[in-house]
Amino acid sequence: MKKIGSFLFTSVLAISLLTACSSSQPSNQNAGSQGGSTKTEGSEPAKTEGFAPSRDVEFVVPYSAGGGSDLNARTLAQLMSQNKFVDQKLLVINKEGGSGAVGNAYTFSKKGDDHTLMTWGPGQQVAAVVNKADVTLEDLTPIATVANDTFLVVVKADSPYKTFEEFVEASKAKPDEVTVGGAGIGQEDSLIHFMINRDAGTKLKYVTFNSGGDTMSALMGGHIDSVITNPNEIISQIEAGEARAIAAASAERLAPPLDQVPTLKELGYPNIVMNQFRAVVGPPDMPAEAVKYWEDVFKKVAETKEWQENYIDKNNMVNMYLNAEDSKKLFEESLDLYLSIHKELGTLK
Repeated sequence: MKKIGSFLFTSVLAISLLTACSSSQPSNQNAGSQGGSTKTEGSEPAKTEGFAPSRDVEFVVPYSAGGGSDLNARTLAQLMSQNKFVDQKLLVINKEGGSGAVGNAYTFSKKGDDHTLMTWGPGQQVAAVVNKADVTLEDLTPIATVANDTFLVVVKADSPYKTFEEFVEASKAKPDEVTVGGAGIGQEDSLIHFMINRDAGTKLKYVTFNSGGDTMSALMGGHIDSVITNPNEIISQIEAGEARAIAAASAERLAPPLDQVPTLKELGYPNIVMNQFRAVVGPPDMPAEAVKYWEDVFKKVAETKEWQENYIDKNNMVNMYLNAEDSKKLFEESLDLYLSIHKELGTLK
């Protein structure tokens, strides 16, 4: 059972990336810059027969400001407006709480609304099942997938744990005293925590927060010993010499400046490989013409040079565009995988 998690996720990711590259992966050949901002040639608002936004658009983030989902939504909204892909205002609103349940419920309440979007990720959708929330994947409308992310184990720069091996030994010596922070129960960071305890024989104490931003604040304030987080949430502190990554949950080492960070796989834990798609969903019963409109908008964003260079490359991500149909398949496959890990770990019957 221990090999199921990483093997299945690698297979799901490989299939998704192949799909993205062969049929939906955007090209940057037509990307350019003008007047200090980057636009694709012939940029204009997406036009789909039967729908175009006629009022402000709400872009819901089911976590507090400062985390990976928040950065994702704000970057997408900025590029949609900057490149004039959408004429109306895009309002990013944070509805944190319940490991995404509050934001999920809010989006669900907008049934049939074609002016509401929400960030979506694998941890968010599995948390809804594990925590028996009222709103799950089947209650919402898949729209698009825009990127693939990964995770780091990070300590403060002045931490006594210089390496992951020292971190593990300290946890074994002080069971339930060495703390690791993450954004919610049932999501990737908590699963990685569980898998480290399982495979390394540690007893790390997990401390949950509402978002990656809150987790970072707790780490930098010295309230917890470590965090499991996305590179984009901690890269500025790493580059400033305030934090240090001691392991990565990626299949291979990441690009500079994280290329010196060993993977958990190479440290002797081959089954701890975890990636995270970044996607967008809408309320239930969103009209088909609206889904098509938003698919086109997100594809245009993914084609811009600015998205590639200032979001994907800067944050050690993979540019991975999938349309609504392919995204739904990815969501379902990922959900099955995560639930299988939870069953293995005993957190889901």
